[in-house]
Amino acid sequence: MGLEIFGSCDLIAVSGDYSENHDSKNLTHMTSKLLKVMSVGLAASASTAFAGDFSADSVPSLLGGGSGGAGDWCKGLKSIGTVYKNKSNPWIQEVKFFGRAHYQYGYSDGNVDRADFSGDGVELRRLRFGASVKFLNGFKVAGRANLERGGFNNNSIGYSGWDELYLEKSFGDVLGFDDVTVGYGRFKLGFGGEESVSSKKIKTIERSLLNNTFAGDRVTGGRIELSRGDVDFLIGIYNTDGNDETFGQWDGGTIYQLGVAFEALGGDFLVQGIYRDSNSAEADETVAYDWAGSVTYETELGPIDLFLNTTYGSDEDGDIYGVVVMPSMYLIEKKLEAVVRYQWAHSTGDRLRIQSRNARNVYRADGLGDIRGDDHHSIYAGLNYYLCGHNLKLMTGVEYENLTGPNGDTEATTLWGAARFYF
Repeated sequence: MGLEIFGSCDLIAVSGDYSENHDSKNLTHMTSKLLKVMSVGLAASASTAFAGDFSADSVPSLLGGGSGGAGDWCKGLKSIGTVYKNKSNPWIQEVKFFGRAHYQYGYSDGNVDRADFSGDGVELRRLRFGASVKFLNGFKVAGRANLERGGFNNNSIGYSGWDELYLEKSFGDVLGFDDVTVGYGRFKLGFGGEESVSSKKIKTIERSLLNNTFAGDRVTGGRIELSRGDVDFLIGIYNTDGNDETFGQWDGGTIYQLGVAFEALGGDFLVQGIYRDSNSAEADETVAYDWAGSVTYETELGPIDLFLNTTYGSDEDGDIYGVVVMPSMYLIEKKLEAVVRYQWAHSTGDRLRIQSRNARNVYRADGLGDIRGDDHHSIYAGLNYYLCGHNLKLMTGVEYENLTGPNGDTEATTLWGAARFYF
């Protein structure tokens, strides 16, 4: 358990037990295994989702070793990305590759201001591949590219821009602070409790509308990560230019971010703030508010993991705020998990819309237009089956949404199914 304060932390793969003297021979071997794992993971996801007859025991032989059983191929899947590691090398200490493939299906049924709609769709939700290199005993460069180009009912593949791309330097302990790291580049903003958890590890197929309203886009700038005792801090300064390809420009405005993570009241707190100082309306492409604050609390109540979040934001057009309550528990330890999420969001000035995935895409395909409202309720219930932890899992769920406002109401029920893989 634990809240992730830094949105870029999902770049770090789990390392295996490698010798520090693995050089060119090991790199060739690991690269071969890397390609095998990508193929096996995608095949396993598809086989399990659509055939329901996949056996974990059949995978180890494809990875070139192991005595059988899920533990062998899971261990390989978690460690395969590290293709080189040698702390005694003064030039390059580590090379990692990482990637993820998320595919999902949704069927939505509902009405927009009494006009009925229904339909389904598939989506290659995420396809990303990247690498990181640690060098010169403290530097790290990392980048991850988006490779999905299609969207709803369009599974086109191709480079569509950088997800993250940055350089950082670890300084160790400085002025009483521990693990001081300074970075610059293109980052995930990571604002909000749900958004601070990598998409690899979220427990619902889609995050809540409240989260998506405040999540923001990728941002360009600098950030400092540090800790003091048991308290972790993040300080970020970014520009407001939402460049989809690489880095934004500094001629529009500035975004300031502060995050603090600590333990209290038997759980983990994450307190975050965002402030936007903009001098150009055209440049406000990364966050849709002037300021916002978010408080997240996560704890364990017996077998139940409980996630609570409240977020409040404001700009010249009014306020948006709400709460998320999400309990989850294992029905079969480390294999089958049940999760329920309730969310309420409210705005002044009728600024809310129904979730774009999957319901909004469906009613737009039926020729219906958006109805904006000021009050949104949703409840999600789902099951997650972990073949290899979050590295390879299947997700199902059902979500009901209701949006009300003076111009009409929208309601929708969506049935979800997803296969998710990463290494």
